[in-house]
Formats: sequence, structure tokens, C-alpha cells
Amino acid sequence: MVYSSLIGFILFVTLFLGIAFSLSYFWWADRHKTPEVIAAEVMQFSEQITNFLSILAVGAIAFITTIIIIIKTAV
Repeated sequence: MVYSSLIGFILFVTLFLGIAFSLSYFWWADRHKTPEVIAAEVMQFSEQITNFLSILAVGAIAFITTIIIIIKTAV
């Protein structure tokens, strides 16, 4: 496909930013936090990311379905 290199680049940048954000969080996190508190915060963050991705997926499915319906009714 034409967009495979663009998709690969976007995935690489997203992965890089995710790793950089995670490492920066652990680097600048409060040193008085116990590992249990840090683990709980990471779990909460991952839950928020999962919720965001779920909402994004539902929106994408709705958008694609709408486009398909518009194209089929126009023909």
C-alpha cells in the first residue's frame, strides 16, 4: 500500500513517545512513593489509555460505517 510507510512511521513515533513518557514519569516521580503506589498509578494510567482507545475505536467504527452508508446510497 501507499500508506504503509506513513503508518509505520506513526506507529514508531507513538511507541517512542509512549516509552519516553513512561521513562520520564519514573525519572521525575516523587522519590518517597512506594513501589505499590507507583504500580497503582501506572495501572490507573493504563486503564485511562485503554478507555481512550476503546472510545477512539468506537468512533472510528461509527465513522467508517457512516462513510460506507453514504457511499452505498450515492451509487
